[in-house]
Amino acid sequence: MTAANQAYDLSRYEAKTEKPKVQVVSRAEPVRSVMGVRPITALLCMCLVVASIAALLYSNAKLTEVGDSLNAASARLEELQAEEQRLNTELEFKLSNKNVEEIASRQLGLAKLEKYQVDYIDMSSEDVVTLRQEKTENVWDQIGNVIAKIQSYLVA
Repeated sequence: MTAANQAYDLSRYEAKTEKPKVQVVSRAEPVRSVMGVRPITALLCMCLVVASIAALLYSNAKLTEVGDSLNAASARLEELQAEEQRLNTELEFKLSNKNVEEIASRQLGLAKLEKYQVDYIDMSSEDVVTLRQEKTENVWDQIGNVIAKIQSYLVA
């Protein structure tokens, strides 16, 4: 700079700030496996495969348990249906007319009706209802009856 320009050079009076020094650090090379895949990616893929296999084994185990319980319930259902059939047959036998007649005659001593024990009623006439009419007494008759009852009580 020339001397004349130095007089007008105001940058001399400004506070000087130092520029920060930038250091360029070379990046480390990422670790690569033999096949060109990072180890973390391979590890995550293996974890995913293991978790999928575990979920598959768990679902198969649960499916087997449910199948076993279904088989047990089916066997129980068959037993109960056979029991129902047996009980229905027994009920039909006990409620049959022949069996009821036999129990009535042997244990209860009942017998079939004879013709002379039957009375027939003729219901062909119309029904008739007859109402009894009561004699209405007035107040004076009722008072006289009360006085007569009191007199008979006092005399006796």
